[in-house]
Amino acid sequence: MALSRASKEFIPKDAVVITEEEALTYQWNIISNWEKLSDVWSLRYGPGILAAFATGTGVFVNNHYRNKLRLGSYGRFSTYLPIVVIPAIFTLSCHKFFVQRPILLEPMAQCPTCVQMRAMTFQAGFGVVYPTILAPFAACMFATRHYTYRLPSITQNPMEVFQLIRKFTKPIIPILSAIFCVQGLAAIYLTYEEQKENLIVLAKMRKIEQEAEERLGL
Repeated sequence: MALSRASKEFIPKDAVVITEEEALTYQWNIISNWEKLSDVWSLRYGPGILAAFATGTGVFVNNHYRNKLRLGSYGRFSTYLPIVVIPAIFTLSCHKFFVQRPILLEPMAQCPTCVQMRAMTFQAGFGVVYPTILAPFAACMFATRHYTYRLPSITQNPMEVFQLIRKFTKPIIPILSAIFCVQGLAAIYLTYEEQKENLIVLAKMRKIEQEAEERLGL
């Protein structure tokens, strides 16, 4: 059964009224059990793909600053958790809640381009900007704690610390720019595919309903 949204005065008497959460669960059950994977691949795997992009960026920037500050194994878990794991979780969660949810519940009421831009913003923010800002400060903190690199005092000479971070960051700016573009385009493309696939599923479900009604003579 294909779902549809309507105001109270337009709801048929024999309609089954469900909440948004029930509707979302119903939609995900259909997508999870859909036989033809090519119809729903981005809906199933899109958030995971975007989270993997965020993970890769976190690993890259974290390792870069850790190597520059000669941290070795010091604080490895403590830096990987906020710089690699948390951005991936935020990326996946935000895409599922703020992008896929409106696509599944209100496909016709959403501006397609606005949803795609929203997806790109979350991806760029959590997948690139957040780990890139946090990684050098986390590395500096552990370098100061374990004396692996002689750093200026952040309280007495903050500009010297920022100049040092800038020096470490400059060689990877072209790579970060490319990563930013790739992740933004990937978010737009996957969101477009999700929008298209959701409409394909809805159209096929309605066609199945119509065929069933014709066979029953309704």
